[in-house]
Amino acid sequence: MKDTLRWAYALNQWNVRLDVFVRHEDQQRALKTVSACGFDTIELASGTGRWDNISRPEVILLNHGSHSGFLDFLRRARVQGVSSMFWDPQAPAEEEEGYAFRSTANPDDHDAIVEWAKPFVDFLAGVGAEQLVVRPVGSAWMSPPLGADGIKVIGDVWNRIGELTSAAGLGLALHYDCLGAVHTTEELTGLLEATDPATVGLALDTAEFTIGGIDPVAYYREHADRVTHVHLKDTRYADTGEEYRMPGAESTMLKGGAGRRIERWFYELGTEDGLVDVPGFVAALRERDFPGWVVIESDHGGNPAELAMLNSWYLQHELGVAK
Repeated sequence: MKDTLRWAYALNQWNVRLDVFVRHEDQQRALKTVSACGFDTIELASGTGRWDNISRPEVILLNHGSHSGFLDFLRRARVQGVSSMFWDPQAPAEEEEGYAFRSTANPDDHDAIVEWAKPFVDFLAGVGAEQLVVRPVGSAWMSPPLGADGIKVIGDVWNRIGELTSAAGLGLALHYDCLGAVHTTEELTGLLEATDPATVGLALDTAEFTIGGIDPVAYYREHADRVTHVHLKDTRYADTGEEYRMPGAESTMLKGGAGRRIERWFYELGTEDGLVDVPGFVAALRERDFPGWVVIESDHGGNPAELAMLNSWYLQHELGVAK
């Protein structure tokens, strides 16, 4: 995309199961689709094990030999590089971390989480990426509500990792999650206040914010100085009944519909009845000369190639972004 904003595309919508995005030819097909839609930069998402071979730094390097080998693999599809990578340290990793379950809300886990971050930092620096995007805390249903002291504990570990990313020439962006224990506007702002603005930024996901009851346009305008990364997608629904606190919300809410028969929560740009003011949000980014990456993401919303084309069409024909 030729624009003053920098656009990238997230590959996570292709990786719906461990057995469907393993072969290099399937990955090349996805990369070529992204490139044909006008995006020459991608965001990766972390995973685990040899079956998830485009999602874990150690496994990517085993498959491609080196950072430059992986970049050559991308460039075969006319994708020029990696903008960022998403990582959730609360998600147990199979071979790499022995399925250990840890939480940023537990100070006893902080040393291990910092160690876990290092392969991601080294890999991103090696491929010339700019941001490590992270889920800052686990799901709300798994723990009691956080107070100010609990939020400070979470901020402490991200400050430590922010020092690592900064030393490597990378940014660190905390990604708001509509299921997360840091959920309200006050809690999110508290987490930002508990972290160093010089090394820790915010990844603003327009659909996640909207589902969680936070207006992404208003929040960006108020906190633009802390927003260093964007995930841009739409939603037709908001969590109007604290469904994020339901036991097993990852399935009962996001996959099971929270009793409202919601088949999916995340949608492509321009979806009918979408709640996100996409033109207003992009206009706000332009007003502030937003310097970070704007990553288009559909997040398992349907046929990934179709969604990539729909998102590209919307950028070109509704937002006037040249391909």
